[in-house]
Amino acid sequence: MIFGNTESLSQALLPAALQHLLSRPELSLEALRAQADGLYELEGKQLFYMLSTNDTKPAAEMRSEFHQQYLDIQLVLDGVEGMAVGPRLVNPEQYEATKPDLYFTNDLTAENQMNLKAGDFVVFYPGEVHRPLCCVGAPAPVRKAVFKVDKTWLAQSTWL
Repeated sequence: MIFGNTESLSQALLPAALQHLLSRPELSLEALRAQADGLYELEGKQLFYMLSTNDTKPAAEMRSEFHQQYLDIQLVLDGVEGMAVGPRLVNPEQYEATKPDLYFTNDLTAENQMNLKAGDFVVFYPGEVHRPLCCVGAPAPVRKAVFKVDKTWLAQSTWL
């Protein structure tokens, strides 16, 4: 897991390909805020993102999830989102996907919560458990971008 803010990308020590991706002018905080909610492809199924507006809920009402093929980059555009994070799963293959590359777990041990505000992002690698859309205080709307990065795209990227 990597945590950072778009105003100080270099301090997050991202892999070069992710640094390049999040530095693209068309993916700036301002540019993303100007786009409508929806699905946007950058490089087909290997690299895409979704913009959505959702209401946060108490952490106890949300489900912990992880992915096996894609990295998740969750970027808050507006509002505040609590994000519960847990340890990397030892045996992620024991779980069944409920949607393509979306796995849920009820294992709630060793969770910590981080609060993300506009411009904050977190990168989750495959197998890293997270519970998005948790409220901080009272439930409230949050607008965010979720980038899906196929791990093979990241491994093959040659950004230096």
